[in-house]
Amino acid sequence: MNTTYTKFSFKTLYTLFAIAVVTLISACGKSETEVTEYGVLSVYNASPSLTTYDVYLNGSKLNGVALPYAGGVKYTQLTTGTYETKFTVASETASVYTKTGIAVGNNSVSTLYLTGTTGNFDGLLVSDNFTGTSTDKAYVRFINLSPDATALDLRIKDATTNLASNQAYKGHSDFVAVDAGAKIFEIKETSATAAKTTVERSLVNGSFYTVIAGGKFTPGNNERAFNGQVILHQ
Repeated sequence: MNTTYTKFSFKTLYTLFAIAVVTLISACGKSETEVTEYGVLSVYNASPSLTTYDVYLNGSKLNGVALPYAGGVKYTQLTTGTYETKFTVASETASVYTKTGIAVGNNSVSTLYLTGTTGNFDGLLVSDNFTGTSTDKAYVRFINLSPDATALDLRIKDATTNLASNQAYKGHSDFVAVDAGAKIFEIKETSATAAKTTVERSLVNGSFYTVIAGGKFTPGNNERAFNGQVILHQ
């Protein structure tokens, strides 16, 4: 089956899902009306490798330019069903990692992260739960995508509590509300007190961010050192 992929901004998600609900309601009692259901998926490169990648969804290339580290493809609207993603070195066709069985449900919102390194790539699919939030706060979650890292915590500099705690490799927290404005995020080992690395970002109300712990504590050739990145979901 051929599927049309549509990219759009994060701000349209709620509108699209609201329209889907209205359409479903209006279709009740009309057995001849078939309602098409949709979900959305974004894809990011979080591999410590210095290489850039292309990503294919069911054989169709998603990215316009090669994905650098922490680069990605914004939310893409997909009809519900099961999908396969293939990652290749930029401008090549051979798969370096393929993930099958990616389920897209009605109104689902998910992000797929490429992690790991050559010979040991992996894909982590995370549900993006934006429910129960408001427009007068920014929202932040934390994900540990450093393959050789210990358990990690995330905090805002000078804060007395963590935003997320004890996240092992591939572990992630839920979104938590944060005041908007310029922030310095500190990523530290759970077993330590000092920050291992920091990353700065100005947060905007009504927006959702994922802080990624990436790179490696002990990088090899063609790998980047441990670092923090912030992605804006859109």
